[in-house]
Amino acid sequence: MIYVLSCQTTENGGGIYAYDLAENGELEKRAYFPCDRPMYAVKCEKSLCVLLRQPFENSQNSGYFFVDENLQNATEIKDTQGVVACHLCVEKDDVYIVNYLSENIAKNGEVIAQRIGKSLHPTRQTEPHTHFVGQTPDGYLAVCDLGTDTLSVYDKNLTLISKSKVPFGYGIRHLVFSKDGKYIYAVNELVPSVSVFAYANGKAELVNTVKINCKNEKANGAAIRLSDDGKYLYVSLREENAICVFEVDGEKLTFLQKVDCGGDSPRDFDICGKYLIVCNENSGNVVVYRTANRLITNKVAEISIKSALCVVK
Repeated sequence: MIYVLSCQTTENGGGIYAYDLAENGELEKRAYFPCDRPMYAVKCEKSLCVLLRQPFENSQNSGYFFVDENLQNATEIKDTQGVVACHLCVEKDDVYIVNYLSENIAKNGEVIAQRIGKSLHPTRQTEPHTHFVGQTPDGYLAVCDLGTDTLSVYDKNLTLISKSKVPFGYGIRHLVFSKDGKYIYAVNELVPSVSVFAYANGKAELVNTVKINCKNEKANGAAIRLSDDGKYLYVSLREENAICVFEVDGEKLTFLQKVDCGGDSPRDFDICGKYLIVCNENSGNVVVYRTANRLITNKVAEISIKSALCVVK
C-alpha cells in the first residue's frame, strides 16, 4: 500500500490517503483517514506514525499518533514538545521527532535535546532549524539542522556524539545512507546541492559537496532517496520543479538526468519498484513516473490531492 498525506484541514480533505499501486502505475484508492494538516509519516510494523502540525486547541505545539495500516484505528495524539514538527523516525517503542521552529529533538515527547547556533542566511539561519532525524546503521541517530548547516549524531538518549558541517549557508535538509553504511548523501536546501560524508563509528566527515545546476535562482533542495540497489541517487528541487538523478559509487556522484516533476513544489517523492511517485505540494497533484535502468522515463498516472506533502511506501 502507498500512503499520501494531504496537509489540509479535514474540512478541505486533509488527511491520509491509502492506494494500491497497480501494475500499470495507476493509483487505486483503498482508504482515507481524516486528520488536520499531517506533516510527515513513517511506516513501522503494521502501522503508521504520523505528525500533525498543530492539533491542540490551546497550544501551537505539534502532535503525533499511530494509525493501523488499513487506516481504521488510531491512538490518542501526543505532544511533540515543539512547534512545526517536520520529520520523525521510530525505533521499536521509541519515537524521535525534530521540531523545526522549536530548534529541538524530542524522544517520545518527553526527553528533549535543545540546539543552539546560527549560520549565514539572513532569514533562514538566524537560529537552529532541525529538519531530519533518522537511524544510522550502527545504532545512533543522525540529525540535520538546516539553520546551523550541521549534521549531528546522537545516541538513543539524545546525548550528542559528534557533529560536522556542510559549507556555510547551504542548509542541510535530509539525508540517506549508502547501502554499506560507509557514506551519507545529504541534500542541501538553501544552495541546491548534495554533500557526501564518510561515516564510521558515530562520526561523519565531509568529503565533497556537488552543486546542482539550476535555471531558477530560487531553486531549493527538498527530498533525497537512494535506489534499492544503492547505485542511483534521486533529489527533488522546488521552484526548479525537477527531479535529478545521480549515479553513485562510494563518495563519487555522477549527474545523469534532470526531469520535470509534473507539478509545482516536489516536497517529497519515493521509488516504488519500477515507478517513482512525486508529491507536488503547491499544485496539489501526485504524479507517477515509470523508470527504466533507474532513469526516469514517462509519466503514467496522476491524481489530485490538495497540499500533497509526503508519500510513504
